[in-house]
Amino acid sequence: WAGHIVQYIYRLQPDMVEHVRAAKENIGFVEHIPGMQVRRTDKLIQEAEFKPVEAYMPSIERYYGNQKKGAEKRVYLATDEPAVVTELQTKYPDYTFLYDNTTILGANDASEASRFSSDIHVGILTDIQLLLSCEFVVCTLTSNICRTIYEVQSSIMWNVAETLHSVDLGYYSTWWMKKGY
Repeated sequence: WAGHIVQYIYRLQPDMVEHVRAAKENIGFVEHIPGMQVRRTDKLIQEAEFKPVEAYMPSIERYYGNQKKGAEKRVYLATDEPAVVTELQTKYPDYTFLYDNTTILGANDASEASRFSSDIHVGILTDIQLLLSCEFVVCTLTSNICRTIYEVQSSIMWNVAETLHSVDLGYYSTWWMKKGY
């Protein structure tokens, strides 16, 4: 039921629908690709452990291993750290990583005023919508964005385990148990 509430809250207004459509067009987003959300900045201070990009890529590689040979390997990337883009492009040159550069650069500004600006909120909503448009998502469930994707997907489909893989936790409630809350 939580997924239904989240899906209701995230209903997009017409101007946001247009923004997401334009973002897809600008980055060359296509259907039936995997997505990846790599969180690096503020979450790593106290809430989550660092996960290298190598932790995310085996799931992406398995996804493409199950696809037709010779298919262009595109991955939508949502991140708050510009260095992640460079690292992935260097370590995985056979893949094309699609991302919204304005969202990444804005999120990387550590100032509180920037982090809570309307532009960043629009970028986060865009990332969520594009990740929801992906056929498969790899992320960390310690991330609010990843948990949002999980909840919305669980309201749409029967088995989210087939469409979302977390590189840190099975589900976020286990994090609370580990912390003793």
